Amino acid sequence: MDFPQYRKRFDNKSFYKVTSFTTFEEVQLVGKRFLIHVVHAKKYFEQLQIQDMLKSEMEMYQMSEAAEFEQHYKAAKEYILNKKNNETNS
Repeated sequence: MDFPQYRKRFDNKSFYKVTSFTTFEEVQLVGKRFLIHVVHAKKYFEQLQIQDMLKSEMEMYQMSEAAEFEQHYKAAKEYILNKKNNETNS
């Protein structure tokens, strides 16, 4: 299997860039906020989550593309930067 692989949650609230069998990046939309997580799967549950994402057999995870992930990643970075700037200026 070639990496990176791209997946998303069925509800379009999380977008994943799987970079190996043990590592993925997640852009998560929570209301109007964005969170970015980098997960290094050390726990068994996290390793199973990556396997489930890659198999895409469950409805939870769907195929995605680099452009879709990058679009949300860019929006998340801008949100985080604006939030930091607003906190600094307050």
